[in-house]
Amino acid sequence: MEAGKFYLSFTGKNRPPKENEVLLWSEGESWNDFGYKIHCICRLINPNDGKPFEVRMLVGFFEPRSAISDERIKRINYKSSSLMDMLPLIRSLDREGELDKLGFFTMLPNMQAYRTAVSSLGPDVLDQVLSVTNDVVLYKDKKNDWLDHAMATEVFKLGFMRNSEAFFAFSNADSVLGGVEEEKFDGISQNLTLKYKLESFNNDHEIKLNYEQSGYIPKRINILIGKNGLGKSQALKSFCRAALRYSDKSISLTADNVGGRPLINRLLAIATPGETQNTFPSERRTTQKLYYRRLSLTRNSRAKTTKSINEMLIQLARSEDFIGQSSRWELFLAAISKAIPIKNVVIQTREKGSVKLRKLVQGGEQARLEMWASVDKSSEPKILISNEWHSMSSGQLTFFKFALLCCLYIENGSFVLLDEPETHMHPNMISDFVELLDSLLEETGSQALIATHSAYFVREVSREQVHVFMSENGEMSIVNPRLRTFGADVESISQFVFDEDVDNRLVDKIYDKVKKLPFEQVREELEAELSMSAMLDLKSRMVS
Repeated sequence: MEAGKFYLSFTGKNRPPKENEVLLWSEGESWNDFGYKIHCICRLINPNDGKPFEVRMLVGFFEPRSAISDERIKRINYKSSSLMDMLPLIRSLDREGELDKLGFFTMLPNMQAYRTAVSSLGPDVLDQVLSVTNDVVLYKDKKNDWLDHAMATEVFKLGFMRNSEAFFAFSNADSVLGGVEEEKFDGISQNLTLKYKLESFNNDHEIKLNYEQSGYIPKRINILIGKNGLGKSQALKSFCRAALRYSDKSISLTADNVGGRPLINRLLAIATPGETQNTFPSERRTTQKLYYRRLSLTRNSRAKTTKSINEMLIQLARSEDFIGQSSRWELFLAAISKAIPIKNVVIQTREKGSVKLRKLVQGGEQARLEMWASVDKSSEPKILISNEWHSMSSGQLTFFKFALLCCLYIENGSFVLLDEPETHMHPNMISDFVELLDSLLEETGSQALIATHSAYFVREVSREQVHVFMSENGEMSIVNPRLRTFGADVESISQFVFDEDVDNRLVDKIYDKVKKLPFEQVREELEAELSMSAMLDLKSRMVS
């Protein structure tokens, strides 16, 4: 079967491709939950450099649309046949020159696979490869007579589209086929509705999450805030379980797009130590239908299965993945430079020496391998000042590790869940943290949902992005504040969000002591110590 300069072959043998051959190798019986065996390896010789290239691919088959008398084709069970199962028929049809009778289609499994393919092969060669393999992303915007038939098959609906990464790639990967500089970053669902029910309240709960990637005030972050005991963390947990499509009729997450299925590529759930396990469900990597990571902002962990900060730094430095035109390492350095002097950040080596953070990706291959091997995996990054190492503050380290985790695992179209990230963070650093988060979301076309007690987070976003949890008479309501939150003072936000009456209680005590005195005398003595709102409250009581 030929298309352009390439021709397609199917094989069950682990062999190298020939010149101009696109080889689909069935590497074995790879199942998913629904019994569809759709995985294979695509191999070819890259004509640009003469080197072998391979990428994992999904492949499916469908019954011919018109009546065909060939009994071999009629007998195929198209719902469960893998490439390995189809090989005898493929060889037979190929010998007879009738391989065009075979209905098949392919797709790369995620955005990174398309990004890697176009970066390695170039747009023109990749177009030829995807044409000869009947790639559904390539053909969804081209005239053809088979795509609708392929998309109607159970193999496509329950096999190809089972995982959210593939679902996202089918919707968005066409933007990178012309080159990664064309990649779009607005493919994630912009309008989501979360519905859930907490046993401690009489009513059902609903949160409408609206996002916007562009605009003068981008809206990439939504905030959940309120007093303790109102279920902010439970809302995050419900979002997480619904996005992972748990079998729970009490929760649902829907989108405004056609079909209502949320278009989310990856889900990253991040919390402080202890809260991570309490808030977010555990990972089930073999069965979950959405790429999901549960991550903790702890310092270096003693758990054997947990990588240290320095180990993750080496992993990131070794990564060759790009998102758009930026490498993950470049995203990381740009992110932490907003709040940490990266020129002074050093990584300790086992020989009690150090390596500057920015030099972890410099030098030749052998030099880098030796440098990475010398890093002390048990230590944490330090700040070098006047030739002395200084530990980062808890806030700096939280900031540093958050950026590291995000840049390791975030992808175009990710959703980041954060539970009380302000722990160990000085209020002045929260603005830097939000700037860091927003820049990462912007660079990757992603979005975030934060549960917090801190009014400092609220002042960083518009009121449409703020959801205040309130309770009255056994029912819990979730409302947007009347106050314009973006840039508002923290005191005003706290008074509305928490219904804080701290000033009122203080004024009560003061009033009992000064109520018989002239207000002007009291004002002269106390105005330097009381807030404006407390002074006005006191005045209203004394002169009424």
